[in-house]
Amino acid sequence: MNQQSVKIQDLYFPPLQIGSITEAIEPVNIESSVADVLLSINDKPKRKVVPVERDGKVLGVIFRSTLEKIARSSSLEAYLIPALGPVEASTSIDAVVASFLKGEQGDDASWFVVLHKGVYLGVAGLRKIIEYTNNIQVRDLMRAGEIQQNLLNKSQVNDKRLQILLYNKMAHELGGDFYQVFRSGKDRYLVGCFDVAGKNISGSLATMALGACFSALELFKFEGGAEKTTQFINSLVRDVNPPGIFVTAVLFYIDFTTMTVKIHNCGFSPVLIFVPRENNKIMFKAIQPGLPPLGIQEELDVDSGQIISIARGLRLTAYSDGLTDMANIQGDRYGEDKTFELLKKSHQIPQNNLRKFLDREIAGWIGEASLADDVTLVDMRFILKI
Repeated sequence: MNQQSVKIQDLYFPPLQIGSITEAIEPVNIESSVADVLLSINDKPKRKVVPVERDGKVLGVIFRSTLEKIARSSSLEAYLIPALGPVEASTSIDAVVASFLKGEQGDDASWFVVLHKGVYLGVAGLRKIIEYTNNIQVRDLMRAGEIQQNLLNKSQVNDKRLQILLYNKMAHELGGDFYQVFRSGKDRYLVGCFDVAGKNISGSLATMALGACFSALELFKFEGGAEKTTQFINSLVRDVNPPGIFVTAVLFYIDFTTMTVKIHNCGFSPVLIFVPRENNKIMFKAIQPGLPPLGIQEELDVDSGQIISIARGLRLTAYSDGLTDMANIQGDRYGEDKTFELLKKSHQIPQNNLRKFLDREIAGWIGEASLADDVTLVDMRFILKI
């Protein structure tokens, strides 16, 4: 090929991007003879299709079975199946299918003869079949997404001592990230942020189970304390999920009676802490996870949690790895350094403007690329107004 080609084995694409199912096949020149092309794939018995290019541009493909039938022919062009057009590797597979269905290139797709009890009923086009099943799937996913979003919207807190921002940007209709605010007493709260080791439908099922768990805790006015609650959630994750499915999580146990926050970081991203000092200075530090993800071990050493003293101006932030892992069109990862700088900068931004600030940063970084994973963030600011 005239233009430089990319080695796909050196790249990684998430399972829902078109690059993940791309076959790395070197194209042949359209001026090549059929005999030469057959010879080049003779030692590749699994090769079913050969891309064809002219002047560095791939024009389309020829099936191996076609080449074998025209072995004595000298021209490839007459048997070429034109390509539908270039697609960026980071584009989601759903978006590629949706684009295909909107165009006219599928109008001449295969048709099926439909019988009913052996009697001719009519015909059905492949295009219409794909479009119909795709619409059903989209409708069902949207409905499931509404159910999941309803669980997220239930997380509210009305306490003048505390401001909480709960931010979630899903990569698809359904997600594997989840957050929750649970009032466990007059002056105690549990704020949790979760990331299920599964995406889309599988991830959403686990998040819905977590949502149901917290609804039950609230219904029965559960007041078990930090250690007992974390153990309970860990047992729930182990019980409802099959082996191999786990949940990373960070749990903040806020207690205004002792003026402390106990943090159980179960395999989640680092927790960022902003502590006010004299002369309007801010001390910043990151707390790494000290516990394994939920659902892996039967018992957790919950006594190893970090304890932070509550003071006016204290800020705690937790974010899912969808933020650090988001990639732009060139495949560059956002990374932890940019994430830390972003959240340090956001410390000077009023919390009611933080959502728009995050939206702009995410959109500015990924550009035309697709968001591969959900981005979830919990931001807590202690103002201690009575």
